[in-house]
Amino acid sequence: MSTTPPGVLMSDVRAAPAAAWPRLAAVLSRPAVFGGLMPVVTIGNALVGMALPKLMTPYAFGTYSLVVTLFQYGLIFDVGASQLIDRTIPAHLGRGETAAAERVGQQLLWLRLFVAAATLAVIAPTLFALATLGVLPFRPGLGLLSAFAGIAYMVALGPACIYRANSARRNYALSCIALSVGLVVARPGGLLAGGMAGCFAALAVWYVGFAVLFHGRMPPRAALRPSARQSGAMLARGLPFFATSFIWAFYVTGNRWFASSLIPRASFGEFAFAANIFSLLVGAAGAFSAFWYPRLSESIARGGAYAASDRLWRDCGRLVGAMGLLMAVGIGLAGLLIALIYPHYRLGVPTARIMLVGVPPLVLAAWLMPVSLSNGHKPWIDGLVVFPAATVLLGFAEHWLFARYGSAGAAAASTVSALPLVAMQLGVLAHARILRPGHAAALLAVTVAASAGLGILVLLVGA
Repeated sequence: MSTTPPGVLMSDVRAAPAAAWPRLAAVLSRPAVFGGLMPVVTIGNALVGMALPKLMTPYAFGTYSLVVTLFQYGLIFDVGASQLIDRTIPAHLGRGETAAAERVGQQLLWLRLFVAAATLAVIAPTLFALATLGVLPFRPGLGLLSAFAGIAYMVALGPACIYRANSARRNYALSCIALSVGLVVARPGGLLAGGMAGCFAALAVWYVGFAVLFHGRMPPRAALRPSARQSGAMLARGLPFFATSFIWAFYVTGNRWFASSLIPRASFGEFAFAANIFSLLVGAAGAFSAFWYPRLSESIARGGAYAASDRLWRDCGRLVGAMGLLMAVGIGLAGLLIALIYPHYRLGVPTARIMLVGVPPLVLAAWLMPVSLSNGHKPWIDGLVVFPAATVLLGFAEHWLFARYGSAGAAAASTVSALPLVAMQLGVLAHARILRPGHAAALLAVTVAASAGLGILVLLVGA
């Protein structure tokens, strides 16, 4: 009997892990094991990200903080395919349309492969052209290696997106664990062996390997390969979702790009260190939304207007409260911990404290984004209005506040732009009849209160 099932969605998502290691597969298939491994690996990834500044000088880390954004942009550069998966497959399954769900999954797997090939064909000349113009703050070859590793990650994520949309939590968790381990192992290992180039080369090898492995278990079927016309139609549908995801990724990392043109390179490393902590916390906490919103999307698809409003308000309110408490502890201990662990970054303590104020609203934004993309009536509003407006506000606030308060003002810009972003997201969800207006107003009030409380705490401890 063939070990490769003919279908992608309904036959593969419930399949056991690789049979070559039956005992290991049996252990990993236990919910307590894979459910426990995911947060462990996520925390490990965050810890490695926190450890990287110790392996580099502040000046080198400032360069790394910019180069690594190309990796981060590459891993989401699927032109909206993952959002289309989340938006269409749960809805088909909620209506019992399993064949349609399988067809959509196959076509979107192919689309991700097409996009990866096209992106790789244009990224090298783009980077070298920017370097020739003198506007690229690092070597183009280093940027190309980083982007290639991110695109390989994006390709490897294709089957995992199918698992997630089917709420196949075991297979989704195991796939994400395998990919995240690359950040925990290959990233620091490559850095120690070959510097920044070694870091991104090791990541590229890791993700190319898993892209091949995962697509071997869930092979794109030639019979369901989309035509050029179908691919174009999917690209047109996915573009608003991609715009949201890509601009979101730039928004979370944009504070360092804007600051790189404001802060002298000799002291930019301290700001980059604080921005790294900020993005790691937002990314780590935001990643857990993947285990929450697919079931919420199914409830919305089945129940109609405001069907999940109570749960959305309750879960997100608790999320903001929990993040607020964690950031309060971080603000209180930042001076001691940075002095002990990162003595070369002591000057970044005030900046780090100020940036922690913006973490609760940004984590909430990360959790609201897939809900809106998967269920909103006008997802283009997020990609073409909400997130671009927040990014423009971030850039304006960072320049304006830096001119008046220096690095501390640039750090505060993240919170200044985050609260309007959350307000716009909540307004979109209320307009789409996903979140009741009263719940939206209450959630915004909780978020503003959390940020205000953290801001007061920063003043009390002496930012």
